Amino acid sequence: MQLTELNKIFNNDGEKRSFVEECEHRFEKRLSEVCREIIEDGAKIIALSGPSCSGKTTTAAKLTEALCENGCEVHLISIDNFFRERDTLDREAIMKNGSIDYDSVNAIDLELLSERAASIIAGRPTELPIYDFTLGKCTGYERVDPNDHSVFIFEGIQAIYPEVTALFGDRYKSVYISVEDDLSVNGVYFRARELRLLRRLIRDYKFRGAAPEFTLFLWRSVAANEDTSILPYADSADIKINSFMAYEAFLMSGVIPELLLAVPENNAYFPKAYELSKRLSGLPEIPVSMIPGGSLMREFIG
Repeated sequence: MQLTELNKIFNNDGEKRSFVEECEHRFEKRLSEVCREIIEDGAKIIALSGPSCSGKTTTAAKLTEALCENGCEVHLISIDNFFRERDTLDREAIMKNGSIDYDSVNAIDLELLSERAASIIAGRPTELPIYDFTLGKCTGYERVDPNDHSVFIFEGIQAIYPEVTALFGDRYKSVYISVEDDLSVNGVYFRARELRLLRRLIRDYKFRGAAPEFTLFLWRSVAANEDTSILPYADSADIKINSFMAYEAFLMSGVIPELLLAVPENNAYFPKAYELSKRLSGLPEIPVSMIPGGSLMREFIG
């Protein structure tokens, strides 16, 4: 990790917009560099991974757009579609006196993934599964017909696991995205993982109906899985992308404190919620309206 230190006092909205534009431009420039590297290398498969709330979904969409502009025919494949049936995972979890760990490689049907990846690599028409998370099983298939211009982006937390990358042959690039900067902003310190937690708090509340105390409860197991199953392989990735946005603490100062203060005082996670809200509430606010529609941060704030 590296440390970004900011001492910012914005005198007007114009300075705020310029700061946002500067951060966005830096990220877009990095994505352009990544696309050039992928095209020059002739990769047919891209394994895109990263820990929770790194911005994988937006990055996959932006890479798809850029590669298409360079003549590629891009197919975006979520590894989540290769989950094993929930009933089977439930039975295994019960036998082990635990709960389903969807971040584990054991949750993936590696045999099916191996078969379909081999078919794609061979250039054969391939039926890719469509997983219904409401029903907890595959409910259909989508046919793809690879050609000389086809590039397949396999996106998901598990895309960095050695058991998964081993299935992609030789013509693949592994791309790892995460927040790589700790942040000291006007003397207030945030670890990189905390910045991702802030992203997840607002995303889960807005798009998944999750109360902040529930997200804080889940975060311990999320972080534990990252430490054992994701971070050890990060340095092995062919390409790394830093999704840190230097303005995001200023953005979160306007959307997170009120949300966190809704956590009941008698809840076990109130001290953490209160402490986070206190750190954020004293920072200058960059309003949501100043964030571009195509920004990676829109994945979390809407």
